[in-house]
Amino acid sequence: MKTDLTKRYLSKRPKNIFWLSLLGIPYLIWMYSIGIELNKKNTKSSRMNKILLNILVGYPTFYLISVWILILTGNINMEKTLPFHFAAMFNILLLMILTSRTIIKFEKRERLKESNGIGLFFGIWYYFIGIWYIQPKMNDYIKRVE
Repeated sequence: MKTDLTKRYLSKRPKNIFWLSLLGIPYLIWMYSIGIELNKKNTKSSRMNKILLNILVGYPTFYLISVWILILTGNINMEKTLPFHFAAMFNILLLMILTSRTIIKFEKRERLKESNGIGLFFGIWYYFIGIWYIQPKMNDYIKRVE
């Protein structure tokens, strides 16, 4: 049964698989939104650098779009794109670390019950599970910022 599923998936056209890869962009936008919104309440000395945040979100987004275009046109060479892939992964890892640090700094500033840094990091990393843990907090925190 498992091999039937993988064979069926691998036999699909690249355009059909393309739509699944769109899940990466909402994830980056979610982390960017957390960084921007919670930074509004943090002190100037503990704020995340907005230029760094834009780079950490912009490069993986540009990379994803570029690779999608290369896949759809059939011009992709994995040997040449692998260093860019590792750079995008490194940017996303840094973005996850900075996002969890921003949440912790906000909680300290507002004297809220502090989250575990490792728990936040893994909640952000495993987006589909962590969003049920982190997003309700973010809704409350955003109300505090306004």
